[in-house]
Amino acid sequence: MNASEIGLFEKKLGPRQLMHSPAIGASRGLAIIWDSRLISFTPLEIKQNWIGGAVASYKNKLRFNLINVYGPTQNRDKARVWMELEDFLRNHPNDVCIIGGDFNAITRLEDKRGGSSRLPPAVVDFNHWINRNSLLEIQTTENAFTWNNRRLGFSNIAEKLDRFLIYGELLELKHNMEAEPLPLSGSDHFPLQLNLLSDHSPRNCPFKFESMWFRDDNFLNLIENWWKGSSFSGSKMVIVANKLKLIKRKLLE
Repeated sequence: MNASEIGLFEKKLGPRQLMHSPAIGASRGLAIIWDSRLISFTPLEIKQNWIGGAVASYKNKLRFNLINVYGPTQNRDKARVWMELEDFLRNHPNDVCIIGGDFNAITRLEDKRGGSSRLPPAVVDFNHWINRNSLLEIQTTENAFTWNNRRLGFSNIAEKLDRFLIYGELLELKHNMEAEPLPLSGSDHFPLQLNLLSDHSPRNCPFKFESMWFRDDNFLNLIENWWKGSSFSGSKMVIVANKLKLIKRKLLE
């Protein structure tokens, strides 16, 4: 997009707002669009290959830093971008951060179908960077490939180049987050949508006895001690019911 096209596009956004970095050479530029009625977005840093900012939700008070990434294709440029992102995390050590976009890198052979079966050195560097910064990938539904070269037969290559990585305290919510590929819309990449599912977790889960508890050699002794160590008054049925409630509470603890 040139400046006039961006101006026309911004007029159509309504309550939505736009932040972008211009295209440079083969890099097509980046853009972040958000609905100002739902969240606030405060820019923190803009680089050639990524945009970072602070997100605050008006609805659930969720706050985190968001980085939109477009990974370069050249290995030397990849190393530069990984270091830039690492510096950003070091400058915001206490903030939760979600890093998402097209990293132009896979993390394992299973992320690729077709083409060479060797892992290039850039993949090793990418994995080292992920582990060094204690990042966790948010799982993609069906573990789908997000890019393909649109060729047929043996010439077809598909890879998982797009992903979301998370840093910080939101790691405990990893099971309530998922990345969902959306239908193609003219690009050779599938758009990737991050879903936060924490608000939909069940509130009153029924108690279930887990057979794996028997793997603990001390388990039956604990049950016996809890049963004999409790004292309740009332009829025999009332006493049994209260003892069962006690053991259930102890098991949950």
